[in-house]
Amino acid sequence: MAFKAWRWRLVMAGLIGLIVLTLSLWLADLMGVSKAIINGFFLVVSIVGYATIGLVCRTSSPEEYYVAGRRVSAPFNGMATAADWMSAASFIGLTGLLLADGFVGDGQHAGGLAYILGWTGGFCILGFLFAAKLNASQAITIPEFLGQRFQSTTVRWIAAWGAILCSSIYLIAQIYGIGLVASMLSGLTFELGVFLALGGILLCSFLGGMRAVTWTQVVQSVVIVATMLTVAVAVSMKTQGHPVASVAALQTLQDLVKVVKKIETDPAEQTTREAILKRIKALDDKIADPVNARAIERQVIAKEIVRAKEESAPLRDIHRLESSPVWRETDIDHLVHIWRQERERLLQTIQHPVGFQVPGMTSFNQGWVNSLALVFCLMVGTAALPHILVRSYTASSPSQAQRSVVWALFFIVLVYLCASSLAVLLKSYVLNELVGARLDQLPDWADQLKLRKLALLSITDHNQDGVVQFADIRLVNDYLILAVPDIVHLSPVFTGLIAAGALAAALSTADGLLLTISNAISQDMYFQSAKNKVSPLRQVMLSKILLMVVALFAAWFATNRPVNILFWVASAFSLAAATFFPVLLLGLYWKGMSRAGAVAAMVSGLALALYYIVTNHPWVQIRLGWSPADTMWLGIEPVSAAVFAVPLGLLAGWVFSKALPGQKLL
Repeated sequence: MAFKAWRWRLVMAGLIGLIVLTLSLWLADLMGVSKAIINGFFLVVSIVGYATIGLVCRTSSPEEYYVAGRRVSAPFNGMATAADWMSAASFIGLTGLLLADGFVGDGQHAGGLAYILGWTGGFCILGFLFAAKLNASQAITIPEFLGQRFQSTTVRWIAAWGAILCSSIYLIAQIYGIGLVASMLSGLTFELGVFLALGGILLCSFLGGMRAVTWTQVVQSVVIVATMLTVAVAVSMKTQGHPVASVAALQTLQDLVKVVKKIETDPAEQTTREAILKRIKALDDKIADPVNARAIERQVIAKEIVRAKEESAPLRDIHRLESSPVWRETDIDHLVHIWRQERERLLQTIQHPVGFQVPGMTSFNQGWVNSLALVFCLMVGTAALPHILVRSYTASSPSQAQRSVVWALFFIVLVYLCASSLAVLLKSYVLNELVGARLDQLPDWADQLKLRKLALLSITDHNQDGVVQFADIRLVNDYLILAVPDIVHLSPVFTGLIAAGALAAALSTADGLLLTISNAISQDMYFQSAKNKVSPLRQVMLSKILLMVVALFAAWFATNRPVNILFWVASAFSLAAATFFPVLLLGLYWKGMSRAGAVAAMVSGLALALYYIVTNHPWVQIRLGWSPADTMWLGIEPVSAAVFAVPLGLLAGWVFSKALPGQKLL
């Protein structure tokens, strides 16, 4: 009873602490304290708070370090699971994704509903099929469970490599998000932001392992949900005059549909799109003959530079000419890559505005194909992510493991509802404020977003009429939620609160991923060798050292700012699905599954997913001279590689189990 009381006191302490911190900083804002100090305080308190939990929960007990003592009840395990899953991508990006593409997209893009259905369905699969059986196995890691199931070190090794691969890709994306949020809050460089926030992760994970991570994630889930609810209520009050965000969003939908229809029929919008199409045609010509295009454009720039110097033009104008990619870039392949990126950006600007209505499926086009493929990949990927599956081991019983999934879904759905409501309210607000406004009379928040470090907003007058059209606007939707207080004129305290929620989401997922990777290396690979048999305490110490090494390597990689983070995140889901879903499904529910089948299922699925993702990556295609038409199958996007890999894994597992039953292979 005392332990249960302590757990509830921790949750209440987290909630009360967040309320007190927010109110204190709100008073500080009223007293004239600068925004930078308020945001920095949110950052410091958040990291120190999570690190303190790690310090209090420090342990050297293997059972506590690896699986939190296997005594976490369903509500708390559900909260930890929800925090483990709600990453920086879902917290920061979901609102922007819904704002840009609505629920079902525009026929080319999937839309936000695909993500919501996929992630929700994944937890349903996890709860119904995997959670109870994994808990009953009393294993520590997913590779260990598979090794025990098939009595094979080889199976365990392959599973460990698969867990390391998909978790590392996911981890880099989380650390990138951590650095982004930390730098925005503190005013430090991106690189320093990464390593500052990383200190909180390491102190928590290093000292207390899964025990500390679990209770840190419980508090972080409170922060995430409370943040989304608070922001949704504030935006609803500001735009509709009442606190119920879902009702406010429903009230706004009709007006939003009218605005979208008006934009689509506006003659000025049509001329803007025609101007953009001309620029796209010009880029196509450059890409078709890049050497000649570069030579011609360099001649034009050289003449402009000479004329600018003769007329004593401002240095910024000369610098702008000299900084042109055509002028400074010597690698023709890289220049073509820049042109293709510009072309893709322009193609996105001519998308018609998408509302939030869910239309009937009148035609089964390629957009629907990719949407359904993405739903499938996210569904089986969520159910197969190693850092989510391992949560089944921390529950106190198989029934508690199942119930924890239900609790996790409850908290996640709250975030879904808030994100959807915010997207509707923000889209209506932005369209009404910007579309039709004169370039010299933009609202003050638009100027602030253009000047932000991330340049969250850019406006280009394509048809030169001095009026903003929808196609002139480019919002960085992935990070738009961080600018909500600026857009709707909320207190700067809300900026810090949102960033604290985003930081909690990124840190919680990063904690789980770090443990998954370090445990896979130490428990599933190193200690499996007979010559490496050491005491449990030394195993824990080595796991801690590996955790630190992995964290530093991931941080170094993230500081190189890999492009297209969404591509990385979605790819991690496909890789996890391809590697683990077939072998878990067949291994848990088919007694005829053999070692040979397990090896074949994992290797074939992972190999096909990797091949499809790599061959369709823009960098690879540019270097090899390929086009998407050459490498994409049935028009399926590379992030949905699991559509092909999972069926192949299931087939390979069945065929090899039939051909080589029992233990014949290994």
